[in-house]
Amino acid sequence: MIDSEQQLHIRTALRDSRREGLIKFFDEFITLLEQEGFSFQDLLEAIAAWMFRQRPNPEQAIKHLEDAAMELHRASRN
Repeated sequence: MIDSEQQLHIRTALRDSRREGLIKFFDEFITLLEQEGFSFQDLLEAIAAWMFRQRPNPEQAIKHLEDAAMELHRASRN
């Protein structure tokens, strides 16, 4: 049986792997958007609109965007 520490390591590895896959996907996706004349602001506005449709509480959408901004800020410091 897998103990809780091993489970945590597995979950962390899966999350990191999933995040790396998304980073590669978005790298290519954003390149295509830029080639078609879309800006990063266009992408953020589309994500915000999608989030609002998924969760009609605008505070939730704002919180997710703020969390992402904080993560980006932390990553840029490293």
